[in-house]
Amino acid sequence: MKAVIIAAGCGSRLRERHNGIPKSLLKIQGERIIDDIIGKVSRAGLNEIVLVTGYNGRMIEDGLTNYKNSGITISFAYNPEWEKANGISVLAAEKEIREEEEFILLMSDHIFQQKMLEAVIQAPIEKDEALLAVDFKINSIPDLDDGMKVQCEGIDGPLYKILLFGKQLKAYDAIDCGIFKFNHSFFSILKKSIEGQKESLSDACNLLSSKGKMKAIDIGESLWIDIDTPEMFAFDERIQKILNR
Repeated sequence: MKAVIIAAGCGSRLRERHNGIPKSLLKIQGERIIDDIIGKVSRAGLNEIVLVTGYNGRMIEDGLTNYKNSGITISFAYNPEWEKANGISVLAAEKEIREEEEFILLMSDHIFQQKMLEAVIQAPIEKDEALLAVDFKINSIPDLDDGMKVQCEGIDGPLYKILLFGKQLKAYDAIDCGIFKFNHSFFSILKKSIEGQKESLSDACNLLSSKGKMKAIDIGESLWIDIDTPEMFAFDERIQKILNR
């Protein structure tokens, strides 16, 4: 199983802070965001990583040369259309994933506690299914207005069936945490969505949800945060707990 990390965007809302540096290379409490993610991926037993680049992609590649002899293999997939919706970036990783292979998808601006990732890795999915980590602690979500809302219904224990995704949903149960588990077959769903001019990852997941094939796993008391605005850097206590795994 490989981990795919999407690091193609420019982080426009962080422009005043990053001065042209890709946001995945920004530091939080002394550590680069991307290093925290890669470290947790490796500790979870995934040492093959596909990193999708776009904006200032060469800077990201040059910034990760320290992993050359680390036992972690990082391959790069470049998305020349990185200004488009994030589904295009996910599709850029297709050639790096074998047809029979499952993979974990992560966002390069989300940090999370280790046990969240491990729960997603361990949860089983069928060949035509996908899984997403979701947070039911809605009242504790920073920047809730910008969060991807999720409607879901219970299946068994911590697992749920996702009914609908949307940032503008009025009725929702949880928030998308940005850690997914997919089969290679998801690329076919993604292509179908893109062909219909729906190019975001959530669009493709909605298509899968309409088939009853999109699952959610409750992260329980675990913490995470999406570092996509300057204000998110101010959540020091939450960030410290996340960095401490």
